[in-house]
Amino acid sequence: MTELGRSVIFFSTPTSGNGSMFRAISTLAEGSLEAVRWVDDLYKAGRIQDVALLSPPPHGALIKHNAPERFNPATRLSHYRFILNARDPRDMVCNQYHWQFSHPVLNETPEQTAQRRASVAQEGIDAFVLRHDNGPYLKGFVDAARRIAPPDRIFIGYAMYCLHFEEVMARLSDFLAIPLASIPARNRRRIGRERVENLATNRHWVGQRWAGADTAPGRHRHELRPETIAELTRRYSGFIDFLRRMDDPRVTHTYD
Repeated sequence: MTELGRSVIFFSTPTSGNGSMFRAISTLAEGSLEAVRWVDDLYKAGRIQDVALLSPPPHGALIKHNAPERFNPATRLSHYRFILNARDPRDMVCNQYHWQFSHPVLNETPEQTAQRRASVAQEGIDAFVLRHDNGPYLKGFVDAARRIAPPDRIFIGYAMYCLHFEEVMARLSDFLAIPLASIPARNRRRIGRERVENLATNRHWVGQRWAGADTAPGRHRHELRPETIAELTRRYSGFIDFLRRMDDPRVTHTYD
């Protein structure tokens, strides 16, 4: 299989800026790779269980895979290249709390939605994040990432994407062998709309549709009690250490 023929899997933890990042990457790779929202398509078709049983198309595609807990362990990793994205799990679980009040759930009735949201509101964010277990997502991500040959992967991360957007796009350009200068001006403008400072006017940003979206690392420090943060830090210490090792030194302070 040729280098240029391999599909690229954008492999991400959930609620980690993956919608914006996938739009930016797919715009960069337009004409070279076909954007495929593989997990989303299976979910909408009522076949989410197939994510753990199937492998994405191995040729010519940019594949969005944001269900690491369902990553098929039989996937021939050497048939793909990987762009890895993850965020601080303490921030991720805060996102999941806020999304309870806006994000739709497939096949949920309006009555069920109202009941679920009332229950979560009564529970409060601290109790929710302590009850919610993201272990399967994080384990699935690390288990897959560690098996990918280093030349076949690049780690971006939510913190770098928010704080050093230009550097991230330059690294992606090098990884995909698509010079930024070679893409049409209209595509460069589309990529620029994904900058944090431009999201307020970006009609595709998730925050335009659903409340609770954030645009910077560290939301858990402002939203959770100190004792809750201490427990989450203990619970997710292994993944936080993994992020410190994988990420750029300029943003490792965000994991303190």
